[in-house]
Amino acid sequence: MNKETKYKQTKDELNSHLREQIEFLKRSLQAYDEGCTSEAKRLAVRLRLLLHDTKKSPSLLTLLKKKDILFYDTSLDYDPNNFPSTMGPILMKFTITKTGQNSAEFAPPLDDGPPTRYRKGKISFEKWWIKNVFVDIKGNKLTRKKLVLAVANKDGGAHVDHKLDKGYADMTRFNSLGFVFVQDGNKRNFASHPELPGIRQISHEVLKSLKDEFPE
Repeated sequence: MNKETKYKQTKDELNSHLREQIEFLKRSLQAYDEGCTSEAKRLAVRLRLLLHDTKKSPSLLTLLKKKDILFYDTSLDYDPNNFPSTMGPILMKFTITKTGQNSAEFAPPLDDGPPTRYRKGKISFEKWWIKNVFVDIKGNKLTRKKLVLAVANKDGGAHVDHKLDKGYADMTRFNSLGFVFVQDGNKRNFASHPELPGIRQISHEVLKSLKDEFPE
């Protein structure tokens, strides 16, 4: 039996797909920054399409033969001698309301924050993709790859799975990173979870990296 003949998309068509994906990224980034933080779940799906290879489904950058480009790494490096956990891609944002109440949330730094975030410059995709960017007090680790695929494949991006990996669930549901703030002498959890701002910051890194490679 002859295999069904399939049409191979041209380089121009693949580049058109890339322009569309970049436009999708920009729209979701704008929506996130305007307050719709759940838009990070769509961002995770875009990142998966652009970056994640499987045996049956290569990423768009692989199809374009651009997987060898360098990526901006803005995640703080994990040092177990200084802190038991790390939230490398994101930071803590504290605010005081008009009534004097404190609140705290996790936020993407984008291009702000200490110079230690940016002096590393760019690294290879493989190092960037599998770098441990979240480490909790239990020793659970999340790379950019694990975070993106968890959000895209299991936690509402393109699919919802009844069961989540324990390490991911610990960090995103049960504050296993261990960060709290004190208000009126009481410890309080942050108003947000770390995974969505983490995806926002990773998307920022990807968009900056693609702009360098595809300025048009």
